[in-house]
Amino acid sequence: MTCTHSKRLTKKNMRGNDAFRNFLARFQRIKLNLAGLSLILMMLIGCANVVCRNFGRPLKGSFEIIGYLGAITIALALGSAQMEKKHIIVDIITRHYNRFWQRWTAIFSHLTGALFFSLAAWRTWLWGDSIRLSGETSETLHMIFHPFIYLTAFGFAFLALVLFADLKASLNSKATSDSEPT
Repeated sequence: MTCTHSKRLTKKNMRGNDAFRNFLARFQRIKLNLAGLSLILMMLIGCANVVCRNFGRPLKGSFEIIGYLGAITIALALGSAQMEKKHIIVDIITRHYNRFWQRWTAIFSHLTGALFFSLAAWRTWLWGDSIRLSGETSETLHMIFHPFIYLTAFGFAFLALVLFADLKASLNSKATSDSEPT
């Protein structure tokens, strides 16, 4: 579904959302720095493993760590992709809708996405609690891994907040004729 109407939001419609969006943007910069650090660590560990493997001494647990770092890299960057509208939008059908239906399609999309990622964040956090309370550790390195699960849940929760902000902006936007479709 598309959100083509969001590009037509006026400053008046966005004013109430500005403080919250500014908070999200500032917080997102911190998350992107952590995601970037995670990506750099993935690269360094991967390269070190290749070099060490050539000398017959691969790094034990490198795939395990790279997997955890990959999960948090993606989870921490999700909100940024939504904020900057850098995700894929398939609008083959919805681009032909009038503004009224584009707006309501966007409202539905933002609401369902926000609810889904809220649920995903909650259930992922509960899974992290379960892992932490059971004392489970990773298979190869025997290290605790629930912090990675919590960071993933946090990334999902942040994406849900961004989607709720988009929902608010969609609700505040006015189509040409908001009372009935044309």
